[in-house]
Amino acid sequence: MGAMGSSSEAAEVVQAAEHLLWVLARADVENLSALRCDLLHRLDELERCAADLNIPDLYRQVLLRCW
Repeated sequence: MGAMGSSSEAAEVVQAAEHLLWVLARADVENLSALRCDLLHRLDELERCAADLNIPDLYRQVLLRCW
């Protein structure tokens, strides 16, 4: 993976994405569709932050963090 920005910033973005993905999954399970649009918007913002920090694939980083 290429050089990232600040490792603490990158870790915060990955951690925030992981959290939102869990919330999104929970909202789907509980059929809370009203939350979905906001959560997806927030994930989109995190993807832009990740790109700015040279994290090429935010979701891959979330998965690597979980393993």
